[in-house]
Amino acid sequence: MMRISRQIGAVGCAGALLAALLLRAAPSFAAHDSPVPAAAGTAPAAGVKGRDSYEGPPLLLGGKKLKIGAYASLGGAYTRMIGQDSGLVSFEGALLLDHRFSIGLAGYGFTRTPPGPRGFDGSRQQFGAGYAGLALRYSVFGDLPVYGTFGLVLGAGAVNLHRANGWDDQGNWQVGFEYDSNSSDVGRFDPFLFAQPEVALNTNVTRWLRLGATVGYRFTGGVNRFDLSESDLNGIVAGGSLQVGWF
Repeated sequence: MMRISRQIGAVGCAGALLAALLLRAAPSFAAHDSPVPAAAGTAPAAGVKGRDSYEGPPLLLGGKKLKIGAYASLGGAYTRMIGQDSGLVSFEGALLLDHRFSIGLAGYGFTRTPPGPRGFDGSRQQFGAGYAGLALRYSVFGDLPVYGTFGLVLGAGAVNLHRANGWDDQGNWQVGFEYDSNSSDVGRFDPFLFAQPEVALNTNVTRWLRLGATVGYRFTGGVNRFDLSESDLNGIVAGGSLQVGWF
């Protein structure tokens, strides 16, 4: 009799333990078997990327649409020419890609005309110069309305030695730009190459108007006539510009 009682007690203890385990696991089963549907219109959690999102390097085909703009610029600057202070007038037209990179053409003309050596007939002469080329610029944006732009202008120019009282439209030009003694008004040229790196601060006043302040340096090569050298045309370029277009 006592043996039967012990067996019944053991079975009862095992049943009680099994019931406790089932009760403890019940909430977990309910959580997995009966999920609560998300409320209609609930936005996805922050940081979850869309199925078609892409964060890799720029694509050759596809990717985001390229934004295209353009502008024209009129500027003025201080520089040096043949050992003298001079003004520099600039014109530029460029295509603007993604608001940052621009490629265009720029031209520069010196406002100073320093005196040169006397002509063969003893007449007074003066120097003039100008240059133009390809302009490449890239802007770096920040949190301020003023941002930096790095640029490089590459091209060619020429120094002109001509009579101080003007040009002769009927003058003759010989091969190699040699001086024609029959017409003392005819000028002579010395072509050169140049590279002009620049750093600018720009601000967009409106979507179509931009103001800029620029500092750069002009390097020249190939100046070898009229007793001149590259050092006579190399020099700092510091000024500003008014730019109109679609930025």
